[in-house]
Amino acid sequence: MNNILWTGGWDSTFRVLSLVILQNKEVQPYYIIDPGRASNEVELMTMEKIRKEVVRKFPNTKGLIKKTTVVNMGSILENKDISQKFQKLKESSFMGSQYDWLARYSEAKGISNLELSIHQDDKATFFVRQNVKKVVEAGDEYYKLRDDLYDTDYDIFKYYHFPLLDLSKKDMEKIAKANNFDSIMEMTWFCFNPTWRKTPCGYCNPCKYTREEGLGRRVPSKFMGMYNRVENAFYYRIKRLFRKMSI
Repeated sequence: MNNILWTGGWDSTFRVLSLVILQNKEVQPYYIIDPGRASNEVELMTMEKIRKEVVRKFPNTKGLIKKTTVVNMGSILENKDISQKFQKLKESSFMGSQYDWLARYSEAKGISNLELSIHQDDKATFFVRQNVKKVVEAGDEYYKLRDDLYDTDYDIFKYYHFPLLDLSKKDMEKIAKANNFDSIMEMTWFCFNPTWRKTPCGYCNPCKYTREEGLGRRVPSKFMGMYNRVENAFYYRIKRLFRKMSI
């Protein structure tokens, strides 16, 4: 069973599809609800659509993608040791807060093999690439933290496997096309600030990274991004107002 952090995005979906379609392996997805992100609803909806389409197009995969373990970020236990190590590493380069709470969650649940879909062009490779070793087993390949880095600040990465470090988004696109699941990849989601139409905003960092990494066709133009920024400011303001009124 492969434990995977699945967000409905391009990279993690590629890994899920590769395992169930190409290797006929079972997958246990994990999803963390971050109340600070506006995309939770769209991501969960996207993953459900992808599940159905995978089985429709590849019936032999039925049952291979297990029910997603959904975790509310607020329920993750504090761990001062992990958080302090995260803060020290963050001083050397930008690192998303998910590397703090994901490590805390994995430690609390005794998980040591959660797959993170960090790819060749990912910003997080700054911390990962030079600190991992390659593992080949059961017809699969992945990277994991080097043994000599346990009990250092870098051991906040000891909970993970990194199977996509050698691939770019364009590499994944080619593999998906060659194996007839590229249409499913087009269903993936990447934007942090979806519009009221449930379309990508074009201005958040994931939209920018998607554009920079060769998949700009999936992102609104920069002009539309500016328009969506203004529209989203109004949309999310109204949404917050209605939420307060319902409390």
